[in-house]
Amino acid sequence: MVLDSTFDVFLSHGHVDGGHVETIGARLEDEAKLSVWLDKWILIPGEHWQQQMAKGLDQAKCCAVCIGGSTPQGWFQEEIERSLNKQARESQFRVIPVILPGGNRNLVESFLELRTWVDFRDGITDGRAFHILLSGIRGVPPGRYNPSPASSDSSLLSIRNDLARIKELRLQQLIDEDIALEYQRRLMDKLIESGVASNA
Repeated sequence: MVLDSTFDVFLSHGHVDGGHVETIGARLEDEAKLSVWLDKWILIPGEHWQQQMAKGLDQAKCCAVCIGGSTPQGWFQEEIERSLNKQARESQFRVIPVILPGGNRNLVESFLELRTWVDFRDGITDGRAFHILLSGIRGVPPGRYNPSPASSDSSLLSIRNDLARIKELRLQQLIDEDIALEYQRRLMDKLIESGVASNA
């Protein structure tokens, strides 16, 4: 079962921010090939979720505490306290505050304020914020941010996803071969025009 493995990052968040956090988690898995603990991906219906969440946090290398626009409370507050306690015991464990779009920095407790932030308030697709988050998870300095490789990777990933969707539609016989080929040709033209193909 997945919970027997070690996770690169535990994504702690309030329920109302689940959409933004899932987007970040998907990018971490798809683009950075990291192992992500996210409640809705891991928890099995009918099991004791509090125990599984505590176990996931214990097995993670770091915790990203995602702060939205409302005050942290309930189990989310306990996750924050548990992650800070783990950091006190294990110095290599990192607790990374992540401000989501619409997030309110003033809602965060003083212990989290002492840590370096990742700020997605300019948008969930902010390349610089994602780069800083990746650096925090990996435990390395972020260095200079170079957006061109990230945007190339993002464009290439988007085109790959589009090609996969076309293939799936063709397999389900929802589009015919001629239409599929035309869409594939247009995507390849777009790839060449953007210069992604030469950088990939």
